[in-house]
Amino acid sequence: MTAPPRRRALRSAALASAGLLAPLARARADLHVRWPVVDYREVEYEHNGLLSFGRKGSGFDHAQSYSNAIGLGVLPFWEVELEGEMQAGPGRTLVMDAVTMENTFQITQPGEYEYNLGFYAEYSRALPRGQPGSVTFGPIVQKELPDFLGTDSVHTLNLFLTHDVGPDGTHATGLDYAWQSLLYVTPLLSPAVEAYGEIADLGHAGRFNSQLALAGPVLVGAVNFGRWGTVKYQAGYLFGLTSGSPTGAVRWQLEYELAF
Repeated sequence: MTAPPRRRALRSAALASAGLLAPLARARADLHVRWPVVDYREVEYEHNGLLSFGRKGSGFDHAQSYSNAIGLGVLPFWEVELEGEMQAGPGRTLVMDAVTMENTFQITQPGEYEYNLGFYAEYSRALPRGQPGSVTFGPIVQKELPDFLGTDSVHTLNLFLTHDVGPDGTHATGLDYAWQSLLYVTPLLSPAVEAYGEIADLGHAGRFNSQLALAGPVLVGAVNFGRWGTVKYQAGYLFGLTSGSPTGAVRWQLEYELAF
């Protein structure tokens, strides 16, 4: 659930320069909404993928990215993940792009207050020479609504600031935002709607039409194998809402969790 730091992938191609795409196209696969709940004493493997579409010859045309992460619920309120990221521009070979340490901090217990609150913080180190690393951090806000449209639902918002670190970085501070509204129909498969966007530089936001913005339907599900763990999955199609976005993108997520 996006300037040069991590998550600049989809926006960067809108600069209409294939030469700019490679250094900017990191962490597209991180287009997924993060939840504020930590699973203590649970180890997980997570794979994310994204394939975007755009006009032929554009930086969005069949660009792809993937991330693979190992996570651990270290404390009741803290989960840490180590992630490797790969990306490829149109017609290019996949390359290892960045290594990232991600942290989720649970602030409230689910259902304890009106909102479930968490905080997310990460450091990403770019692997290509001459590219800056980045820090990303911000709140996770979640609201559970019983009997919404006849079924229970949960609505989650991510608001993350991001900034380059290192001698090759810029002074811009960006904002990444993500939203998911999920209807609990059945554990095996439930519908959701997601939206993602980015303001690359809050000091020079420019017009909305030049920013990254995507939204679309997603299916979410899980299979519990008891003491053998749980497999979770998500798949959806996101529509580009601005000229600074791809015309569309397919995103997916697979996750295996095992308590110990």
